[in-house]
Amino acid sequence: MRVPPYPDVPQIKLPGQAAAVPGPLDMTNMYLAHYGFRRDLGHLLTAVGRVGRADRRRITALREHFGWVLYALHHHRTSEDEFVWPKLRERAPEAVETIDALEAEHEACERWIDESTGAFRAFADGPSEERRERLMAALRSLADTLGAHLAHEETDGIPLMMAHITPDEDAHMHQVILKRYGLPGVLKLLGWITFGLPSDVETHLRRTSPARLRLLSSLVKGQYRRRMAYLWA
Repeated sequence: MRVPPYPDVPQIKLPGQAAAVPGPLDMTNMYLAHYGFRRDLGHLLTAVGRVGRADRRRITALREHFGWVLYALHHHRTSEDEFVWPKLRERAPEAVETIDALEAEHEACERWIDESTGAFRAFADGPSEERRERLMAALRSLADTLGAHLAHEETDGIPLMMAHITPDEDAHMHQVILKRYGLPGVLKLLGWITFGLPSDVETHLRRTSPARLRLLSSLVKGQYRRRMAYLWA
């Protein structure tokens, strides 16, 4: 079952993004989240490789930020599990192999989420070169596995969403996600998803985002940038 036709909306394209499929759903939030995962896992790999073993404060801060990335990833994945895959299974039975593969990729990521979480705990508790190497290997595997999934979602999953999910259903999903974050989480989320964006995407967001979100983003942007400057120094 395909949804009734709706007009296409402009889509953004960010570094590392595999595709920007045209269609009626505004995928800005999804693409910003994908960019955030790719960007921060790359930064974490670099920072973990460089941080001094005696710099326990910064190691702790890196671990806490990794926890935030996983928190955002949890909301991203559970929203798909609850709102996207069930609808696609019902409405696009011909695409069941693609849907099965995308869901299986979530499970594949879980292995490296668990391994990198344990490795980060061990490195924070007692920094050593051996533990650093274990952590970097786990983060690299998570970045590779998640990156492959995000690309698959962008090339094959999003076209299915465009064809079989309505704009109203998509908007409802995002409203539920924001409620789950709560106001403090939403403020941090705004800092995270708007950090380090190309200028053309920043211009697009200023032109298309609701005034309330633009105001909240302006309030948190400076503090978030200072925090990231410390983390990625």
